[in-house]
Amino acid sequence: MNALLLFGSGRYVDHLFLNPGAEELSVALSDTAVRQAKAAGKEHTLGDTDGLSLAVSQKGNKSWHFRYCRHDKQKRLALGTYPEISLKEARTRRDEARELVARGINPHKHRNQERRLALLAEEHTFLKVFEQWFEFRKLSLKAGRQSTQEQIRHIFHKDLLPSREHLLPPAGESGLPHWTNLR
Repeated sequence: MNALLLFGSGRYVDHLFLNPGAEELSVALSDTAVRQAKAAGKEHTLGDTDGLSLAVSQKGNKSWHFRYCRHDKQKRLALGTYPEISLKEARTRRDEARELVARGINPHKHRNQERRLALLAEEHTFLKVFEQWFEFRKLSLKAGRQSTQEQIRHIFHKDLLPSREHLLPPAGESGLPHWTNLR
């Protein structure tokens, strides 16, 4: 009989004896098993397939994790919490992370980079840039109903903001706006 160490349930199973020539066993989680997973006095992990696991805390909180190896070190990537992330969605996220690992990309660093890019895109919208410029500019402008300050704000919201699609490329597209090529 051969001894086999399983990885994927979140822990090594000491010795699982299989018949010689038998295939490795992997038991996939079901929605029912995930839903019925309860706290057992201590933290425990329920393994799915291909490195996906559901960690159940002492309080009964459930979180999805993907275990992988990178540079001969064991790593774990959190994929979200149950029930916000379903079993199907967790498997999709696991598959995406496995693809990154297969291409030699660290999925944790990739996710952090994607979050930073999304935050930067949100911080640098046309409206946000205008508001920052306007705060700087209004220090030298007079306040009042018929002032230049109010005229600038009115023109921006009435004329420029609605037509910004024609001025700037769609979010996520790199390069200069097409109107910069006009002479």
